[in-house]
Amino acid sequence: MKRIELNYVAAWAKAVDDNDATARKTVSYSESSDSRLMRIAFGSYKLECFLERICVKYSTPWLNLSSLEAGRLYLLNKHHWTLEVLKMVEKNDLIALLHEELAELSLTREEFQPVHDWGMHQSCYPELLASANLPK
Repeated sequence: MKRIELNYVAAWAKAVDDNDATARKTVSYSESSDSRLMRIAFGSYKLECFLERICVKYSTPWLNLSSLEAGRLYLLNKHHWTLEVLKMVEKNDLIALLHEELAELSLTREEFQPVHDWGMHQSCYPELLASANLPK
């Protein structure tokens, strides 16, 4: 079964929408609410990009993985956790469980473009740009 390619603009918009309430609850006097939202959404977005790569890597004719299943499979292969433990892992847990992978993940220019377009004027942009680890 052919996998539908991830739409990066839609994935970024979903990350922003999904994290809007969390960002509004977080009080910060040193940055705007949009900058804070962008910072929080970036972790979710990098997770989606990482999971998309795992889905593509492990996709087979007999197994079409969802992003959550791909994350669980990655953890199974990395940590050799049992299926019972992995069944308890929710998608929100993956940001913490895959923190090292997300911190080291190099986004492609195409993956980073929606982030750039949405918030290049935000105060957090230089940090997110550095965290994107874009190829030179």
